[in-house]
Amino acid sequence: MKRSILVAALMLASCASARPSAPEPVVQIVEVKVPIAVPCAPDIGPEPAYTDTAEAIAAAPDIYARVRLLVAGRLQRIARDQVKTAALDQCRSLPSAVPPRPG
Repeated sequence: MKRSILVAALMLASCASARPSAPEPVVQIVEVKVPIAVPCAPDIGPEPAYTDTAEAIAAAPDIYARVRLLVAGRLQRIARDQVKTAALDQCRSLPSAVPPRPG
């Protein structure tokens, strides 16, 4: 009888002992910023009507008028190219580009 009481007391004592438990999880809110690629489509307007069309050059009365038409058309194309280049440079400078992943 004493043995059974002793065994029961030891069993109760072993169940009542504090076991080391896992620490409580700590909840942290972390803000993660992920860059998202956005296509850049600048509006540079419609293509202009250039003065050096084949019809205008053919209708020119002499070589000097033809050369003036060709030079004017070239200046128009250079101005148009500057507008396109400025729009593309603006797109390149936007921070919306996704950086490449490290290898």
